[in-house]
Order: sequence, then structure tokens, then C-alpha cells
Amino acid sequence: MSNKINPDCKLIYMAVPTRLVNGQESMEKQMDVITKEGNAPLHPFQAYPYERYEGGPVGKVKTWEFCCRLIDIADEVYLFGIGHGTLNEVAYAIKKDKPIKLLMDVWDPDWKKHYATRTPKIYILDILL
Repeated sequence: MSNKINPDCKLIYMAVPTRLVNGQESMEKQMDVITKEGNAPLHPFQAYPYERYEGGPVGKVKTWEFCCRLIDIADEVYLFGIGHGTLNEVAYAIKKDKPIKLLMDVWDPDWKKHYATRTPKIYILDILL
């Protein structure tokens, strides 16, 4: 990692489904994508550890609300994979006119299967693809 200061650095919210987080190493690899671009990664599972938030006493719905607050301060949103939460996050980002970058093909090879099985059907990606 470079210690050079990037005056154009953006804060990137990372929409990552729970099933794609397999410990600290996977989060580091995901964050490296953004850091290598010269931007600052904002990984929701770093900010809100699963066992204390989504999978703990805070619960899924309240954690999604907190994630939307992070999207408010982010410059852009990168979608790493498909899940109920990430689709809610993308819908919120669209409502807030945040630029969205799609990375599912690289990080979530089964994304089409997960997208097709969402109930109720959410066709947010149809807008973006």
C-alpha cells in the first residue's frame, strides 16, 4: 500500500452480502480493490461486526438502517454481491443519487441465481445493467 496522499480520494461504501464475508482475510481482499484505486473503503462488516449487529442484539433491519447512514456519507457505492441487504442498499443509493459500480461478476459468480430468488422480486439491477 502506498503512503501517498490522494487529494481526489473518495469514500466508497461496499455493499457486500453476509455470505461473501468469510473472516478478516476476505474483507481485506475486498477492501484492497478500493484501496488500490486510491480510494477509502467503507466495509459494513468492519463498521458493524456481524455478531454484534446483524447476527446479534441489533438485528438485521436496524443494521440495514445503520448501513444506509454510511451510504449517506459515502461518495459512491460498489456492489460486490447480491443479497436482501445489498439490494436494499443499492435501492437506497439510487434514491440518494449515489454512483454505483457493479462488481458482482468478479466477487459473486452466483449472483444471478441469488438475484432471481429474491422475494419479493426487486428489479433494482435491471435499472443498472
